[in-house]
Amino acid sequence: MDSTTSGDFTTTESSGAVYSRLCVLFPFIFMTLGGGCVIIIGLLGNCLSLTILGKERKKSSTIQALCLLAVADSLVLVSYISLPIISKTKSINLGVFAGVYLFEAARAFNQVSACLTMILMWQRYVAVCLPHKAKQLCTASMVNRIAACTSLAAFVFYLPNFFLYTIKTRANGYFYAHSNYIVHNAYFQMIYSVILTYLVSYIIPVVSLLYMSVAILKSLKSHSNTVAPSANSQHARKDLTKSSIAIVIIYVICQSFQPIRRILMWVYDPYMMAMSCGGDLFMFALVPHFAIMFNSSANFGIYILFARGFRRKLIAILIRRNAVGPNDSTTNNTKAGTSTTTTNVSAANGICISDKGSESVHAIPLSDTITNRASDVELIGGNKT
Repeated sequence: MDSTTSGDFTTTESSGAVYSRLCVLFPFIFMTLGGGCVIIIGLLGNCLSLTILGKERKKSSTIQALCLLAVADSLVLVSYISLPIISKTKSINLGVFAGVYLFEAARAFNQVSACLTMILMWQRYVAVCLPHKAKQLCTASMVNRIAACTSLAAFVFYLPNFFLYTIKTRANGYFYAHSNYIVHNAYFQMIYSVILTYLVSYIIPVVSLLYMSVAILKSLKSHSNTVAPSANSQHARKDLTKSSIAIVIIYVICQSFQPIRRILMWVYDPYMMAMSCGGDLFMFALVPHFAIMFNSSANFGIYILFARGFRRKLIAILIRRNAVGPNDSTTNNTKAGTSTTTTNVSAANGICISDKGSESVHAIPLSDTITNRASDVELIGGNKT
């Protein structure tokens, strides 16, 4: 970690030295343009997700968890708004303030997002693998209580990070980060900053998500062998597989950079000097932040790619149609003396059910026709942390 900083870690800017072309173009293209677009698209996508799902959140524990996840992801993106601005303006004071406080707040919100992702997966795991407990555990109030407890625990866990540095002002008016005594404690660095942080932010979420994903897929596969699937349920199972793979891959890749960053912060002394222009970690410094932003923006894309019902509702909203909670299925027309009766289902039904039908990892059915069983539903994928 950083030693006591006697000089400004952004000496290049304060001394007025001319930046190399790489030092100017890389932050501008990668973070100002790329990161700015990710933040804007992510915030708009989360708002649209809340618009589509919000009116049904009280009817389903999964929809409630999805709405909470969209809020947490939005807070992550808001915490990172300063990063594209810093990359564009090269503001020293804003950069120091963001590095000491805003980015740590983003990491705390990202941990809340990871906890909500595990809650979503747990809801699906109970509904599919433990159907006899679904009535007691799959409720919106249960999701709210667990989300509140895990959110509080996440902020308490990350609280020490807000006291690693103190912002001080030089004679020229520029801020600089002065590392506090706790930064130099070897036990604190090894136990908290590396082992515990790695365990809480990466190992536990990834192992939990993988375990529950595999269990759900096995249960669905076992059930599919005993029930003749209809065309809709076949599509639903394909959506399930695609959503599960997308969720796991995006989360694992995006979250893998944070533990690497924590280790590098411990190895490089001072870290802020190593990540400045010309330092060993200049190209890597922005990657962990960009990965978190991408992870917080990915849910909306997953919904569009793998949830046909969500796409229909989104299109209906964009073309200013009434798209909230329609009943898409109706009684089929009788042809040649043969009639087929279908069951009407609202957008909220079947979210957390005990039937081992086509349940998704982070899935809710949206406006689809089902016949005989709750398995013939369309799926909406959920996130990573």
